[in-house]
Amino acid sequence: MTINNMKSLQNIKEALEEVYNRKMYYLYTFLVAGLMFTINALLRNYKLLFPNFSLSLFFTLLTGFPSTIPLASLINLIIISLLSGIVAAMSVFLVKRQISTRAYAGFTSLLTGVLAPACPSCALGLLTLLGLEVFLTILPFKGVELGVLAVMVLLFSLAYLSEKIVTKVCKI
Repeated sequence: MTINNMKSLQNIKEALEEVYNRKMYYLYTFLVAGLMFTINALLRNYKLLFPNFSLSLFFTLLTGFPSTIPLASLINLIIISLLSGIVAAMSVFLVKRQISTRAYAGFTSLLTGVLAPACPSCALGLLTLLGLEVFLTILPFKGVELGVLAVMVLLFSLAYLSEKIVTKVCKI
């Protein structure tokens, strides 16, 4: 392991400790993770759910979803959902810190950079919504590659956000 990798891991550890020192960020994490999982579960069955909407059908589709996809895809979705929740919580932390320190310069670019990391994980569900699930069948691992790519992008985002959180600047 190189020095940069060890530094990145240390930054992630310190950033997670700083962010999750406040209990409300656990709530943000699990809300976003739950939302990501729910959206992906319901997008697979949107043609069934929307014309016949009922809470009973909603919860049946949600609880039955894990048995309708391969185990590798389910594990990938859970990892993507949790990482998306962590990235979202860290992003909220950064935005709140930037606002509290009155550092408005670059606020728009920060928001853009914060929202972009979750997109690859949404793409899996959106491919189904757009009717492009056939595209996944031509891939050698039937779309698992896209999930792995999403995890890699989210891990990169986690390292990037961690560096921003642990970097301390002096107030002028």
